[in-house]
This record gives sequence, structure tokens and C-alpha cells, in this order.
Amino acid sequence: MGWMDLAGDMGLKSPPTPKDIGLKVERRSHPRREHAGFGVTIGVKSIDREHAALFDQLDRLQGNPGVHPGSEAFTELLSRLGRQIDAHFKSEEEILRTCGMPEEVVREHFQAHTAILDEYARLNLDMMDGGELSREDALRLIRNWIVQHVLSHDVKIVDFVTAPTDV
Repeated sequence: MGWMDLAGDMGLKSPPTPKDIGLKVERRSHPRREHAGFGVTIGVKSIDREHAALFDQLDRLQGNPGVHPGSEAFTELLSRLGRQIDAHFKSEEEILRTCGMPEEVVREHFQAHTAILDEYARLNLDMMDGGELSREDALRLIRNWIVQHVLSHDVKIVDFVTAPTDV
């Protein structure tokens, strides 16, 4: 289920915000939070910290107009982001295996992780082969990996974590 399905079910014409789907929303005064303007709290501190770090990387990319596909700075940020996403998915999957989430939902979540990592690898291979991608298209893809994944998949963890955890 993508954001369009979720938004349509809710009578919305744009991606649902965390507040629309019942998540705790923390307004932040961080000046680079313009892309989302919110913090999503899942209830597992390690995941929440990892999400914040991923949003920070996205902010760095969006806030630097000189950083574009093909530039050394973009390659460096993309590489760092890829490592963060991979590490995040590994820790999140450990939690998903034990949180009591239905097996089918866990499987779909894992498949979403695999799809994102595949897209990441394809993007890197395309760039290495000299493929051209606009800055806007690259940012849209990366935003989808982070924002839409959190809103479509990670929010479901809230239903299975009964109390905030320090994990």
C-alpha cells in the first residue's frame, strides 16, 4: 500500500502526515527541517534516533543546491546515506522479528527494505556508468526511500510496541 492508497482511504489529496495517521508529532525548531517539519516517534529509541539521522542526511542533500548527481559531494553524501540506510534496516529488522507483528506485515516490510536497497544499488551503478539524473529526480527518489517508507511501513511498528523502549 502506497501513500496514494492511504491518502485516498483517508480522503486526502496529498501524502498523509504523521498526525493524519495518529502518530505523535514533535515540532522542531531545527532550521533544516523544512522538508518534513516533523519528527515521527515510533516508540523504539534506536529507530527514532536512526530516523532522525536519515532525515538529517536528506536535509543536507536538500539544503545544498550545489550538491547534484555527478558531483563528488553528492557521491559522498549518497555513500554515507546508503551505509546509514543499510544499518538502519538491519537493526529495524531485528526489532520486527520480535515485536509480535504479523508475519505477512513483516515480510512486506522486509521486501520494502530490499526494494530500497536495490534502487540504491541501481542509482549507484547508473551514476558509475555515466547515467544522468537530475537533482530533483535524485531527491525525489531519496525522499521516497526515507519519508514515504517511514510513513508507509515504519509507522506500523507503533501498533506492536506497547511502551517506548530503550533498544
